[in-house]
Amino acid sequence: MKKLRFLTFLILLSASCSKDENTIVEPLTFDEKLLLKAWTYNTILLDGTNYLYDHNPDCYRDYFTFRNNEGQVYQYEEIYFTNTYCTANQSFLIWKPIGDHIDIYWNTVKIDEYKVISLTENSFTFTIDRDIDDDGKKEHLIVTAIPYTIFNSSKIKAEMIQNLKMFPVKLSSKSP
Repeated sequence: MKKLRFLTFLILLSASCSKDENTIVEPLTFDEKLLLKAWTYNTILLDGTNYLYDHNPDCYRDYFTFRNNEGQVYQYEEIYFTNTYCTANQSFLIWKPIGDHIDIYWNTVKIDEYKVISLTENSFTFTIDRDIDDDGKKEHLIVTAIPYTIFNSSKIKAEMIQNLKMFPVKLSSKSP
């Protein structure tokens, strides 16, 4: 009888510690393969006003890249240009698609989340929350990005694709 109770106890213990039971997998609402390229910021919607992203006019466009291949498993790269000499800041982070969003990590620390609104071959629209005016409160931004190939692109000096105001800040992810 003691052996039967002990056996029952072990079965219940192992069932309650099952990893599969505690892991909830959210199905993706977008095709992650469509992300696997370089994207450049195009427009940003803030409080009902649509802005053109303010790329440095003397440089290539600011851009971000999603990779997922051997040697670059779920790697996120972000480059933005900071001055007229085209000095670039570059970050290498990790991305993880979950449900309707993409989590961005610096090592194991989650630093950002892109909620996917739409993703096609030619357009990526997502929301992010950023404190763009340094008031301690995050603003809700809707960002539209387009595919970008820096090696086949010329500098964007004097290029104005839309009659919009320029967005006042860069949208780089903040790593600790």
